[in-house]
This record gives sequence, C-alpha cells and structure tokens, in this order.
Amino acid sequence: MDLSTGFDSGTGPGGTASGTADGTGAAGSGTGAPRSTPTPTVGLPFVRDGFAVNCPLCDPNLVVSISDLVNFPAAVPGQGMEPNGWAITGLPANFLARASVHVRSGVLLGFPAEVRFTPKRFHWDVGDGTPVDSATGGASWATLGVPEFSDTATSHIFRSTGRHTVVLSVVYSAEYRAGAQPWRPVQGTLTIAAPPLTVVVSTASTVLVGQDCRANPSGPGC
Repeated sequence: MDLSTGFDSGTGPGGTASGTADGTGAAGSGTGAPRSTPTPTVGLPFVRDGFAVNCPLCDPNLVVSISDLVNFPAAVPGQGMEPNGWAITGLPANFLARASVHVRSGVLLGFPAEVRFTPKRFHWDVGDGTPVDSATGGASWATLGVPEFSDTATSHIFRSTGRHTVVLSVVYSAEYRAGAQPWRPVQGTLTIAAPPLTVVVSTASTVLVGQDCRANPSGPGC
C-alpha cells in the first residue's frame, strides 16, 4: 500500500519546495517558503501511525449489508398498552411501542464507524391469530385527543377472554458513515423483539338501575 496516497507533496509546478536550514532558498537568493506540512486529502479521515490510509468505507460503490453490523447492537424496543395490562372483549385495546432513531459506534469492516438505526415498521403478535401491523409506534388516547377505548392505528379488539401474551417486533432500517462522510444505506433490515406483555382479557356488563345507587343503595339493580 502506498502510504503517501492522499498527501499534498508540497511541490508546485516546475520545481520543488526545498530550502536550507537557515530558511534561504536553494539558489541563495531571497527567503525560501517553509516546508508545507503534509495533510490528508479530504475523504480519508483515518490515521494510523501518523500516516493517512485509504478508507474503504468511503467507497460509494461499497455495499454494506445488515449482516455486517455484528458490532452494532440495535436498541431493544419497549412496549405498553391502554388499559394497562388488561382489555375488555369487544372494545379496542391500544398498543404502544417505544422505539426511536438511535446511533451506535463501533468497528465496521475493520474501521471505526457509526450506524444509525431507524424504526420503520411495528408488528404486534397479540396471541389470538390476528396481528397488528403499523408504520407507527402508536400514541396514547390522551395524546391523540380521543376518548378511551377509541380505535387507533395500533389498537386491537379481543373477542375471547383469557390471558394473552403480546410480543412486539420492530423492523429497523440502518445507515452507516465513516468520519465526516455522509450517511449511506445498509442493505436489508433488522427485526428486534420487545419483552413480552401479558394481557388479561375479560368481559364487562352494564345494568339499568332505578336511581343513583349512592343515594339509595337498596334501589333496583344496586
């Protein structure tokens, strides 16, 4: 490997930038220009033992796949729901994902780099054979400005009672960069599962009463 690759030699057209120790030019007339300090060419951000070396990660034709990111663990998402841990048959339960864009640092193909993960898809296996898929991680009813038990992009209606195990999986896309280079796409996606959530599904019923049971506890239906 030519370790001088990417250096400014300090020479100009038609001559060299040599000079004597006392700063005079080689011809002895005038003051010679000081030696220029070699600087790495823009786009070669890595330095080893004082020498700039080629940066394979800066090659625009390089293809980096998701399997190359073994040194860059994506964050494990979190999940929640409304109501918290329980649901009523026939009414929407609202599921929420906690996943965001985040950056990891590490070594990629032998060079220091950064990888940025972006959540792109959310999948809930709700345990009854009818999954929930969404491009958004959802939002609370209060944030959406809707009444409780409203249908949302990430809600689900359970039809039977019992305990259900809900598992959220988040699909991440990835990008990488070396030094100050621009972000470049990584081929493929990465799916990370959140810790499972247990949901207790029950039924609810209403009755008609003759009056306020607090005022007349012995009233009909109280």
